[in-house]
Amino acid sequence: MACASMNYSTQCECQMTETVQVIQGEGLRLPCPHSECRNEATNSPIFWFKEGSEGIQPISMEENERVHYHEGVLYFLPFNLNDTGVYITQWWYHAHACDEFKTKIVVFEKFHLSQVYANLSEKTEILFLDCPVWNNCKKTKGEISWYKDFHLIPHKSNERFKVNHNLEKSIGIYTCMCTWEYHAQLYNTSRSIQVLRQEKSVAFPPTFQHPINNSVQLVDLGKEVKLNCLVFFGINIKTNGRRVFWQRNGSNLNTNYRMENGSMLSSFTISQVSEADLRYKYCCEARSLYEVGVVCITLKTRESLIPMILTFSYMVLFLLLAAWIVNFFTVDLVLFFRSFRIMQRKREDGKVYDAYVIFQKDNLDEITGRKVAYFVNKVLPAVLEKACGFKLYIQGRDDLPGEDCTELIEKKMQLSRRLIAVLPPGVSHHQGVTTSLCYDWEVGLHQVLVEQELKVILIQLGDMMEYSHLPLGLQHLLQKTPPLRWDECKGKATCPSSRFWKQVRYMMPVPSVSSSRDVDF
Repeated sequence: MACASMNYSTQCECQMTETVQVIQGEGLRLPCPHSECRNEATNSPIFWFKEGSEGIQPISMEENERVHYHEGVLYFLPFNLNDTGVYITQWWYHAHACDEFKTKIVVFEKFHLSQVYANLSEKTEILFLDCPVWNNCKKTKGEISWYKDFHLIPHKSNERFKVNHNLEKSIGIYTCMCTWEYHAQLYNTSRSIQVLRQEKSVAFPPTFQHPINNSVQLVDLGKEVKLNCLVFFGINIKTNGRRVFWQRNGSNLNTNYRMENGSMLSSFTISQVSEADLRYKYCCEARSLYEVGVVCITLKTRESLIPMILTFSYMVLFLLLAAWIVNFFTVDLVLFFRSFRIMQRKREDGKVYDAYVIFQKDNLDEITGRKVAYFVNKVLPAVLEKACGFKLYIQGRDDLPGEDCTELIEKKMQLSRRLIAVLPPGVSHHQGVTTSLCYDWEVGLHQVLVEQELKVILIQLGDMMEYSHLPLGLQHLLQKTPPLRWDECKGKATCPSSRFWKQVRYMMPVPSVSSSRDVDF
């Protein structure tokens, strides 16, 4: 077990820490920070230490040292900047028991506003300033002098200084300086008080900013909750006569409060919420000088988020499923509604044909040419014209011999609502040779890409591996509008209700009443 010693002991219990701010060149007589320790300084051992970069070092008891302690009192004769640090007092009030007190000393080169002992702005005509260093000055039989804004005030040597607060000239920094003697040397110790301008105050009845009366606060069983009550009392209002506190079933609770900017915040903490806490009503009461206000709240357990999360998840899944269904069956839905007469109307747009069909006629081998001719002249008319009621213009079938081909193409395209472009199979196998376009292709691409007067339906017969050999305009169109692939080997290649023909019908204009057929959508 440790006993009283000049060596630092880790057995002492740390009781308190305070900060002292001083000016370089001044002296200081620093007794033990605790009042009982000060009174017992001559009857029980007191040791001083300084905490530094090299650890905790004992302070000398030699009175010829600039910094030393004597009879439990620490002396700085005088301060220099290196004295900044933490000083430890160990008081052995029993042979095997001690208390420890820490004092943080900050040495400034010259006066700093942070050294102000107090800021006074009370709403009163007369202020009495008590000298902050009077107790030490009395012990050393020193002399008091007062300064205002660091200028000596003549003939003022009492420990209390009276200030007329009504006068503008009374605003400033008042310094009380004690000049005391120690071993035939004079030292100064000072503290400053700042007197501020009186601020006008406006009092209000207690106004609750939080909580709302009869509101519910959500809590979790077994967890901590803090109840806060914020009440506004006015502008530049002091705490005097004003209180805010919590009650439960009419009994006051142990609450903490603080005043800031005219509002007082009172807090009560329940460390672990129990079922019993939910049965009470909690009331916050605010008292001013003349009025009383009360708001009450109840506690309620927070509902589990799992049902809400599940409900939200189901809704999201339902919406995603609905979006997928709508997207997948868009074509079928549109064709279904088109089958009603109300969706069909008489054409008044000046157009004659529902679609102009363009296809490659040249540079095709015999087999490919027959496939293209079969699709254009047999399949398209059979499905779109006979089964679905559309009217097509197919060059070579609907033009007359001897007509001006150039003028005819432009005229017929202007009379058409869509452009059906048929791409033959295996075009990509023309090794590196750029396929040239016939005039009707050039006019059609110009109408689609430049004039944007026609919507195009691209149909690919069979497979096409790539399109790099095609003209740039057609490549751009293929990237912008992927073609629909027709496979004659499938069983429903000529059935209007197949997936391919539904896509074509969906992209075609709404058929007119006169030309519509009853087609299974």
